[in-house]
Amino acid sequence: MELKGPAGRVVAERDCTNAVMRNGARLIADLFAGRGTPISHMAVGTNDDPESDTFATESLENEAVGNADALEGGTDAAIPPEAFLDAEFDDVERVVRLRVRGTLPAGAAVGTVREAGLLSRSAAGDVLYNRVTFAPMEKGSDHELTMFWEVTFPYGDLQWLQ
Repeated sequence: MELKGPAGRVVAERDCTNAVMRNGARLIADLFAGRGTPISHMAVGTNDDPESDTFATESLENEAVGNADALEGGTDAAIPPEAFLDAEFDDVERVVRLRVRGTLPAGAAVGTVREAGLLSRSAAGDVLYNRVTFAPMEKGSDHELTMFWEVTFPYGDLQWLQ
């Protein structure tokens, strides 16, 4: 992720590995079966607690943590279709790789950001696909926060999964 100041200069970066949530895996299974809704939004929050072994987090938090206030302004943003790049084959790692980026504009999520994720939003509510926590990032009202995700889907002989 990149945090850019008003002149477009990168003022902070993070490179993290995320976890797919239990309901996120269910979302993919439902899409495979022709049900459900695709990823449509990105979101940030204030909770940097590690994920539990159940991977059951259902939403990101926006509450005061320690002496840091809750985030001001919106904490999510729609991801336009053109933000999803065409899927690519990686024949060395035997995965299909999909890249996506989303941006929170200046004025959104002002404060100390500690977590992020991708959401599927529908009339039935939000489904948190994934979650990542990272070292606190101070987002000012004149900062733009862009996040880049790389999602991989394995193919081939998947015996190693057993």
